[in-house]
Amino acid sequence: MKNEIVSRFSSLYWIGGSTCAGKSTIANILSENYGFTVYHCDEYLGKHIEKSNAEEHPNLYKLKTLSWGDILSMQEDEYLIWIMDLFSEEYQMILEDLDKQTNDKPVLVEGINLLPKLLKDVIEDGNNAIWLVADDTFYNLHQMQRKELFDRINKCPNPEQALHNYMNFDLSFGKYIKNEAIRLDLKVMVIEDNKDILESVKVISSHFKLN
Repeated sequence: MKNEIVSRFSSLYWIGGSTCAGKSTIANILSENYGFTVYHCDEYLGKHIEKSNAEEHPNLYKLKTLSWGDILSMQEDEYLIWIMDLFSEEYQMILEDLDKQTNDKPVLVEGINLLPKLLKDVIEDGNNAIWLVADDTFYNLHQMQRKELFDRINKCPNPEQALHNYMNFDLSFGKYIKNEAIRLDLKVMVIEDNKDILESVKVISSHFKLN
C-alpha cells in the first residue's frame, strides 16, 4: 500500500511548517520560477469541512459549529491534540484532491496541514519535501501585521486572552513540527527575522534539486 501511495505522489513537491513562516509566498515564487501549479491547503479547508461527517471526521466536523472563541479558550495541550487529529482527518481529502489533478505542470503543495508523520508515507527520499518553521522573533513580528489575526481575535469574548492563546498555540505547534521533522530525518528550515526570503527560495530550490 505504501509503495502504491509513493508511486502516485512521488512527483509532487511539499512545503509544510508553522504559521507565518512564508510558505505561501515562497510557494508562489517557486511557481513563477519553475511553472508549478500550487495547491494551497488553506484554500480547500472550507470545502473539506463541508464534506466532513461526524463519524469519520469528528475533529474536522467540529469546525461547522466551533467559534474562534471556543477554539482559543482551549488549553494548549488540548488544542495541539485537536489540531493534529483534525489535520490527520483532512489529509485523505487532500490526497483525493491531488489525485484529481489533470494538468501537465508539476504540483507544489503547501500548508500547515502537512504533518511530517503523514508525509513520511508519501515521500520516498525526502528531497521533495521541506518544513518551514518561524522562530519566535520572526513569528511575533509578522503575525502582528496580519489583519485576519485581529479579525478572529475581535470576535472572541476576551480578545486579550485570545491573542495570548492564539500566539502560544502557533508557536507550540511550530516547535512540534520542527522536532517531529528532525525525528523523522526530514528537512526543516528555521525562518529567522534576518533571513532574506529569496535566500530561502534558493535553499529550497536546491533541496528540491530544481536548479
